Parts: sequence; structure tokens; C-alpha cells
Amino acid sequence: MQRLRSRGPAGFSLIEVLVSMFIVSLGILALAGLLQSATRYGKMSEVRSTATLLANDIADHLRANLDGTSQGAYDVTSAFPATAPVDRRVDANQCSDIVNLCNPREIAAADLYSWTSRLLITLPQGTPFVRYNQAAGGLNQNDSVDVWVAWLDPGTTGSSDRPASECPPGLNVADKPSVRCIYLQVGLKLR
Repeated sequence: MQRLRSRGPAGFSLIEVLVSMFIVSLGILALAGLLQSATRYGKMSEVRSTATLLANDIADHLRANLDGTSQGAYDVTSAFPATAPVDRRVDANQCSDIVNLCNPREIAAADLYSWTSRLLITLPQGTPFVRYNQAAGGLNQNDSVDVWVAWLDPGTTGSSDRPASECPPGLNVADKPSVRCIYLQVGLKLR
């Protein structure tokens, strides 16, 4: 019978343990950075979804009040950032029953006040930009309304990869790289 030689105690050296701890700590740091990015992108997605819902909300009001829309009563061309809701409302007693007593301009004023108030509350520095476009003429041409919703994106600092055409020129955000915009064109079929 042959005797096996003993090699000495088996185990890990201190250097091996330190190297493995270093590799594990790098993995944990990478996961922490990934978690931070995921949180930031999640918040950006939430704000973008809210802006899209608000743009669709005013689109419904534009289509419901075609007379007010065609008169340009919904036009808002203020610069960024908006500091107060658009207030074109009339005396509340004069227009208490919106269906029976309000003309299309007064309905538009009430819609704009409500909508811009929600913009300011739900979006960081939420700013509206709405412009009515009359069709140039010809067959099958319908009027439209351009709707932009702008906000300050909390996830961006410094330079931005925002395309120049994302926001309307009248909003004056060329020097503000953290501002993002949602654009919606509302087609109108006038009677």
C-alpha cells in the first residue's frame, strides 16, 4: 500500500479573500448606480406620461368646443416657465351654468384656467403652448391645433440631447437644456 503525501492545510489565503471582496464590492457599486438610473428614468417616464395625459385632456376640450377653438380662444403662447394659470374667466355669477349661459369663448376660458392650473400642480414648472392653425384651403383640408406641454425635467442637468424641434420657438427654451416638451397636433373637422 502506498501512502499519500500530505500537502498541508487546504483553504484560502488572505490575498484571495481580499480580491474576492474587492470584486463583490465592485458589483454592489454597479448595482447601486443601476438602481439610481432606474429610479431617475422611472420618474422621467412618469412625468412624460402625465404630460401626455394633460395634452390629450385639452385635445378633448378643443374638440368639444369647436366654436371657441376656431375663434382662437384656446391660444396660449407664453414663454417658459409659466408662473400662474391662464386666467381669462369671467365673473362666476355671470357664467354659473356652463352649458346654458356661457358662450364658446367663456367655455374656453374656463377650460384653459382648469387645465393650466393642473399643469402647474402636476408637472415641474409645467407650461402650456397652444396655437390654432386654420387650413390653407382646398379640398379635404381641416383646421388643426398645435399643443405643446413643457416641463423642467428633474433628471437632466447641464447639456441635453433634446432635438431643436421638440419645443416651439416661442417658448424660449433654447438656453434651457433641462426643459422637455410633448407635442400633439389635434385635427379638427369643423361643421
